[in-house]
Formats: sequence, structure tokens, C-alpha cells
Amino acid sequence: MKPGIYLLGSDRKPLFEAIDPDGLARTHPAWEKDVKRLSPWIETERGSDHASGFSAWHSGGSQLQSKVLICGRCASTMDAIRHLIGACGLSPWDGLIGVQQQKGRGQMARTWISPPGNLYVSWYWPDLESIDGAGPGWRAMASLLAGQVAAEALESFGADVRIKWPNDLLVNDCKICGILVEHRAGHLIVGIGINLATAPPNDRLTDAFAIPAVSLSQLGIEVSPMEVMLHMAETGRSRIRQLVKTLEPEEFVMQLQKRLAWVEQPVTIRRSHQEAVLGEIRGLAADGGLIVRINKKSSVIYTGSILPKENIHI
Repeated sequence: MKPGIYLLGSDRKPLFEAIDPDGLARTHPAWEKDVKRLSPWIETERGSDHASGFSAWHSGGSQLQSKVLICGRCASTMDAIRHLIGACGLSPWDGLIGVQQQKGRGQMARTWISPPGNLYVSWYWPDLESIDGAGPGWRAMASLLAGQVAAEALESFGADVRIKWPNDLLVNDCKICGILVEHRAGHLIVGIGINLATAPPNDRLTDAFAIPAVSLSQLGIEVSPMEVMLHMAETGRSRIRQLVKTLEPEEFVMQLQKRLAWVEQPVTIRRSHQEAVLGEIRGLAADGGLIVRINKKSSVIYTGSILPKENIHI
């Protein structure tokens, strides 16, 4: 399978369902726009890829250095891409987009509401410290690097983005993007979900620590899933390489400070499902941890969830 954009024409249930150009266009007007823009679509014969037995539709209207696969409804793109790494011989920087997820997940095992029209992608990254010119310490920065790349992509379309440590992006203090990084079986997978067309209403947020959400469309910015993905696939990949080659991890963290949300503001810090304390964000530590002040003492935390203390959703 050469680089390019592919619609997966073969089911692998329960992991994912097949999709074709007509079916994709019917899922949402934003996807209809992408189908037209990326045409013509060329159908490959079932079994022509002997390694996988997949049939697919290949976009003749795009040129990429990596592969972006698109499936229909799926359980989770994180689970599906792990299967496809072996089945299709995916390489680092390839990605899988699900039109709709049924079991998308986020930090602290929260479910992610995933209707069509938004972007749900799992992106296969290389070992960051294996990139030519990269120094030690970058593996621990994967989540923050993903946040930087996604933030720059959204800013290119006109959004003003802040990072909610450790792995969410905010616009006007509302969540627009969630990021989940998993290291498993030697593979680094970065899951990114971005509210482009819709965002879940507050009454769908069952967790008291689930911050109110917003979509780009609600901000007056209309953009399709593939417009954002193509920006990340090409510009984002180059940006990551540039960062790990030219900066030390602590220098990257210093640059990221300006994006950090709620610095020097009172927040509630949930360190587990059973424990929450009041504190204040002081900044980022050199290794990417969050510096907080609790009971007049500063410390660095590496896991947890943060919310302005007056905005806990009940």
C-alpha cells in the first residue's frame, strides 16, 4: 500500500466497518465536501493487497508522504490501528480516521462522544528518540508534542487555543480537543479527537470533571475532517521533526508555557477518582509535569485532572 488516502472497503468487525465514497459522503456535509475535494476515488480489487486481503478506495486527488486510512463506524481507532499496523504494514506517521466511534476513550477512562463530522484519528508515531538528531527525554513529551501540533493546526484555521494539562485543548475555556497517548507492544499511538462540527451539550457530561465543550462550527469556523488531518499529517510531522532536532525537551517545555491554561489561577486538582484538592497552577516542570501549589507548598504532578474550582460540572 503506497502513501495516500484510502477508504477501507472491507469490514473487520467488531473493530471497524467498511466505507465507500458514497457512504462517506452521506455521513455528514463536511465529509461530503472531503469526498468531492479528494476525488477521483479509485477502487482496488479485493485481494490485490496480498498481505492484508483488504479492498479499498484510493484518493486520486491527494499527494501524501504517509498513509491515511478512513473506516466507517468503529469501536475505537486506537484499537483498530493496532490491528492495521500488522494487517496492512502501516509505518510510523500513518494514521486511521474513524467516521464515528462507539467506544472512544480519553483520560481516566472517560468515554468520548463521537458523532460523524468531527475528527477522530489515531496516529502511529515513531519512537521520538529514534528520529535523526533527537536527544534523550523526548519520549515523555509525546502528549505535549501532540497538543502543540493539534493546537497549531487549529490556529491555522483561526482558533485561539490553550493547553489544559496534560492532554486537552481549550478555546474560551471549553474543550475542543482531547488527546490520548498509548505506548504498547513497541508502538506509540497518539489518539486525537477534535470537535469540528458538533460538541456534546453539558447535559451529556456525566463526569463532574468533564469540562464544557465547544466545536469549531460553534465558533464560526467551518472546516472538514480531512482539512485538519492533512495539515497535521504534513505540517505537523515536519514540525515534530524540527522540534526534536533543534530543541532540548526542557526548551520545548519553556516554549509551551505560553499556551498553558489557568496559570496562577485557583483550580481543583483531581489526583484520583476519590481525591480532589484545591490548588494553583504555577507552570510546567522541565520534564513536562505540572507545577502546582497546594496548601502553600509547591510540587510537581504527573497524572490527574484540572478544572477551575468554580466551574465543576454537576
